[in-house]
Amino acid sequence: MKKSMFKFFLLSFILFAINSHAGILLEPYLGYALLGDGEVTVSNTKYENEYSTPTFGGRLGLQHLGFMMGVDYSIQNFEMESKTGSTTYEDDVKKKQLGIFVGYNFPVMFRIWGTYFLSSSFEGDDTVAATNRYDANDELTDGSGFALGIGYRPISYVSLNLEYRKFEYDTWEQGGVEATNITKDQKLSEILLSVSLPFNVL
Repeated sequence: MKKSMFKFFLLSFILFAINSHAGILLEPYLGYALLGDGEVTVSNTKYENEYSTPTFGGRLGLQHLGFMMGVDYSIQNFEMESKTGSTTYEDDVKKKQLGIFVGYNFPVMFRIWGTYFLSSSFEGDDTVAATNRYDANDELTDGSGFALGIGYRPISYVSLNLEYRKFEYDTWEQGGVEATNITKDQKLSEILLSVSLPFNVL
């Protein structure tokens, strides 16, 4: 699925570049993810997650006559709160994601886009301890997801953005070995508020 999506996107990207004489879009962004939540079931024990985090990222692609397409990459470092029953864990984690996006800039200062995340991962950043749900031994990979976003451009080179993002991770490694006690995959979702600087380089 991911390979097919990437091949289709790459072909569309090349055809778009050749046929449209498109300009290059360079768009760094800084934001804050709110209402982050998720869940995972380990050894039949369900853990519910909550988080919020600064987010650093950027989009690089092509745009022409309002249409835009390209790649989106972002990173996040934050404290993940995990609850099961009366027990609460608070762990430092690092999260990153890479996706492909398509969108459209309306003439009236608004823009919309959708993103399919081909790759997403997060890993624990705390020392290994029984008091941690996610520690340096834990790495979640093979993640994928999607995002839907809307932006408002009060001026041409500034965009105020609202984005809903959702992820699911298929593989959980502990000490480099895939865990076999994950009975329900890790899922996360968040609302991202951001400010971006969309430059049309050419």
